[in-house]
Amino acid sequence: MSRESFNLEFRELLSRNNCESDSLFVYIRMRLNQFKLNKLYQPNDILNEVYMRGIKALEEGKTINSILGWIRGTAYNYIRELSRQESKTKSFEELSMKESNYVTKSLLQQEESLQPQVEEVNNKVEQLNEALKNLTPEEQKLLNYKTVQGLSWQEIHNLEEYQGITPSALRKRKERIIKKLRQCYHSIVKL
Repeated sequence: MSRESFNLEFRELLSRNNCESDSLFVYIRMRLNQFKLNKLYQPNDILNEVYMRGIKALEEGKTINSILGWIRGTAYNYIRELSRQESKTKSFEELSMKESNYVTKSLLQQEESLQPQVEEVNNKVEQLNEALKNLTPEEQKLLNYKTVQGLSWQEIHNLEEYQGITPSALRKRKERIIKKLRQCYHSIVKL
């Protein structure tokens, strides 16, 4: 069968005055209902794909003897393919949904179990902030340079405000500040 004769027979088969056309549309609707795809696809969607496959088959040199039988068989196979795709999509969506629910529940459980620890850490941070308020601005500045900014003792010694103090004296000063901070912190914790 040539492409031209396939086009002519396909067009004639789909004409409104053809009883074979009516039975073909009924057949395709039944198959769509059978595979529960009737809400997603229309017979015309199926016939468009069948037509494209028919053209491709002819270009590949295949022969089509009975066009109506070939269309029905190809339509059925295509609907089955769509059904398998839908099943895979649904399975993937269900699996994703289950996984998402599991992760959400797990995160909520972790959050609930971590809540007391988070509150304890927040409480300790507040107490530490209170203890830091007992340090002089100069003491806070030295702690900031060493602990927060991570400067070496030599870098701190090179700063204009500490040039007259040796690195070992700065180190000793920091030790006294930390001791003072600990005492302030523990006195706040006891309250």
